[in-house]
Amino acid sequence: MTTVRRRVDNWTAPTMIPVLSRSQMRAFDKCAIENCQVPGVVLMENAGRGAADVLSALIAAGPKRDRLAAARRAVFPTRHVRAPGQPADYPLNARVTIVCGTGLNGGDGFVVARHLLARGADVSVFLTGVIEQVTGEARMNLDAFVDLGGSCLELPQDSDLGPLKSELQSADFVVDAIFGTGLDRPIVGHLVHVIEAINLSKARTVALDVPSGLNADSGSPLGTAVRADDTVTFGHLKIGLLTPDGARLAGQVHVVDLGVPDARILEQVGHAAEVLDPIEVGSYFIPREPNVHKHAAGNVLVIAGSSGKLGAAKLTARAAMRGGAGLVTLCTWPDAASSIESQAMEIMTARIDPADIERSLDAALEGRHVVAIGPGFGLDDKARRAIDHVVLRWHGLKVVDADAITSFVGRPKDLASAKGRVILTPHPGELGRLLGRTGAEVEQDRFGAVREAVQLTRAIVILKGARTIIAVPPKVATEALPPEGFDTGGPSSHRRDAPAEGRLYVAMVGNPALATAGSGDVLTGIIAAFGCTMRDDRSACAGVVVHAMAADRWSARTGSDRGLLAGEIGEMVPEIIASVMKSAADAEAM
Repeated sequence: MTTVRRRVDNWTAPTMIPVLSRSQMRAFDKCAIENCQVPGVVLMENAGRGAADVLSALIAAGPKRDRLAAARRAVFPTRHVRAPGQPADYPLNARVTIVCGTGLNGGDGFVVARHLLARGADVSVFLTGVIEQVTGEARMNLDAFVDLGGSCLELPQDSDLGPLKSELQSADFVVDAIFGTGLDRPIVGHLVHVIEAINLSKARTVALDVPSGLNADSGSPLGTAVRADDTVTFGHLKIGLLTPDGARLAGQVHVVDLGVPDARILEQVGHAAEVLDPIEVGSYFIPREPNVHKHAAGNVLVIAGSSGKLGAAKLTARAAMRGGAGLVTLCTWPDAASSIESQAMEIMTARIDPADIERSLDAALEGRHVVAIGPGFGLDDKARRAIDHVVLRWHGLKVVDADAITSFVGRPKDLASAKGRVILTPHPGELGRLLGRTGAEVEQDRFGAVREAVQLTRAIVILKGARTIIAVPPKVATEALPPEGFDTGGPSSHRRDAPAEGRLYVAMVGNPALATAGSGDVLTGIIAAFGCTMRDDRSACAGVVVHAMAADRWSARTGSDRGLLAGEIGEMVPEIIASVMKSAADAEAM
């Protein structure tokens, strides 16, 4: 895969940030060693030196840490360290305790120890085994550290952890180099107590590659796990770091390179997902021509709401208007429509005839570009009939949410045969019900769950939550585009280009303020509006990013991580669109 790049402050940055699985990162290292002739010891040296650079910068900034503040900062925790350097003044004034395992992650720790020792830090190293267990490149770096004046205290099974606990009491920083991405079994024995000692320490905790005990693929803790304030990951992000649990345990994530060109190797090993870049998302929006009219701006039908559940419908419809749709019609049951007509000025209404559901829906669907269906709609027999008729038989793009998702519990494969195209927007509970499991089980392996959902439904699936995932099925072809002849207000080449196929995207914007009633309904409306003028996969990605950035901007203005109203998200959408479009234009001009 060729990486697209842009210039920022005389630095060439990739617009595509790849995320690798455990097996892909292993294949990456193997390819670098065997095909590119870069010795493993060089990769370990580059990784450890990059981590030492990050630690040096953290030491220079001061060791003070606040786990709650760190969690808030971890909204977008990825900081790519551009190149190994000397970012701090020397000698380093800090006590650093490094806890190393007997494998390759421990070898990275020994490299870090050697560099920090050379830079003047007070370094102590503990080995969670005996020296004879350390082999290969890791042993080379252990020997180098000791021969240069360092000391390493062994902590084999059943040994007294008193010396470690005593050292941790006076440490400014503790480095977790016990386990890396290769761990695939629960942590047991004395290592549980070692990790507990690290977690009880008041020192700032920095993990190497991934926090020990974190499953690098699912992001779930394997029994117990280190709770890091910072994680220095090597080469590329790992998918386990981009889950709610992974983000909570990893803290601020810094990515350091391994000193090998990425593009050539990534072409061979692939990547599991991509981080969505707001600047890239900004390029999805095409400035409107002066003569654009409301129908060309997008015609959205919102099928939502029922007696007592009108708020969700109104939020969805208004968000579609704020997302740029020129016409929005709210189609609902007669009693609900009468209530809405007395409150909404910009939104038109249409009625579903309970005695002739299919015919009345067909009339409402005439001429629409996108349908948003589900919020507050209900799950009685009439609602299910309406949902089936629209989702399974209408040929356009359907953004399916809430009750419309739940309607397919027990029969998710029916969605695979739906005419037209489908974007599903479940939260973990809804996806769990669709897959026949609990929401907690979905959270234990979000990437696995969303892949399964795509395989079952052949739909684009947006798994909402911290680090929202957008999964695009394979062979999303050119029919997954606005109808031919539909004027988007921009050059046709912008909307007929080849779509992405079989990809996962991760949004690392957004914050806990989005945990508010109606937030998901607003997202549904935004995506529906964007789907009128964008490729389906892009409308899903852009909708997620713009929605989340609105919450980030609100939190930046108020200083709060709570109290955001769903309606406020929609009201900020136009300014977020303008912001990302400007950023994309500025980047293009560089």
